[in-house]
Amino acid sequence: MLEHLSWTQLLQRWSGEAIAHADDVGLAVTGEMHPSGWIGAPPASAADIAAAEQRLGLSLPPSYRAFLAITDGWPVLSMDFGQVRPVAGLDWVAKADPGFYGVVCAAPGYQWPPDSDDGPPLMNRALLLSSGRSTDNFLYDTGRAGADGEWPTTCWTSWYPGAADRQPSFHAGMLSHYASFVRFKATDSVTHAEVAAQVEEAYLQSLRGDRGGEEVISAARHYGSARADVLEAQVHVLTSQHGAATSVVTLARSEQAADPAMLADLWPMLVVAALDRRDRQRGPLNQAIRNAPEPAATVLRSLADQCQRDGGLAAGFGHVPAFAAAIDPARELARAGRDPEAFDAILAALPSWRPLSPLHLAPMGLTWDRDLARIMTRERREQVLATARGQG
Repeated sequence: MLEHLSWTQLLQRWSGEAIAHADDVGLAVTGEMHPSGWIGAPPASAADIAAAEQRLGLSLPPSYRAFLAITDGWPVLSMDFGQVRPVAGLDWVAKADPGFYGVVCAAPGYQWPPDSDDGPPLMNRALLLSSGRSTDNFLYDTGRAGADGEWPTTCWTSWYPGAADRQPSFHAGMLSHYASFVRFKATDSVTHAEVAAQVEEAYLQSLRGDRGGEEVISAARHYGSARADVLEAQVHVLTSQHGAATSVVTLARSEQAADPAMLADLWPMLVVAALDRRDRQRGPLNQAIRNAPEPAATVLRSLADQCQRDGGLAAGFGHVPAFAAAIDPARELARAGRDPEAFDAILAALPSWRPLSPLHLAPMGLTWDRDLARIMTRERREQVLATARGQG
């Protein structure tokens, strides 16, 4: 999301925010950092880069070289990843941290595929980028070079014992760390406003039937965009991702829990999925009821009682009378088994639909209504995403 920032611009922004939140990130601010606003080191020398390449027997990728031309190392990462080590300290995991290497590679009982992106195969071809008294590790996978000459990065954490957050380059990996820093430490960062603006544009793009903004919505979640959390949940349901409907349980603690779109369209979706007789998952529903504030908790309990009593829920679209009037005959067609005609009627009506709030991406009731859900195949759900709606 911040690809428009150069390395220098990104690191300057990160510097100022890290100094402002030094206690939270464990940064020892020196006398030079405050007046300069810079936490980095001098650039790596050509001799140090050449020595590292000779020692490793590899040419360093372009985005990492560009970073080294600005600063030889970086004193903060996200969570418990410590810092980025200077190029002179860049080494194979087995040499840089034998204890970590031993823990991963000595685990008995599982034979890793030799080309795995995890476990011992990864450890044997990865360099350790991070250093310091950290419990998590930032790795550079030299065995997966892209066509652009970049090596992917990945993370190995104490709370998730395995490779995760794989990124296509060192630059992308650092952006991912900055996103976590902004999300959890720098809540006053100007980055939040930039992310919000991009989410708004992606939202309007989606309403025009253009799916090109879905990656922006997904990326914004890593920066802590609560709006993107809600929007991506709807994208996942409309692209039929497994468990997407019940995954909205994570929104129960959010400030969006009582939003009109949540109350009228997304919480019913959770209830129907959780109480589906073919795959009953009462756990997420109970969790949402426990965690949601009022009136969301009461709405959830009422919807659950109604769903169990009636064998499902009927979606109401009364906030847009023109759309509701068009859906009624579509529902009758679906009941008569005339599915293609029913869906054609829905598509024709979509331009008249209007969102209940800026969190509302599409008429999600189509996916959980007891008459209409059956005809909403994956292909048809994706057609909804690709159709202009909510305009005007």
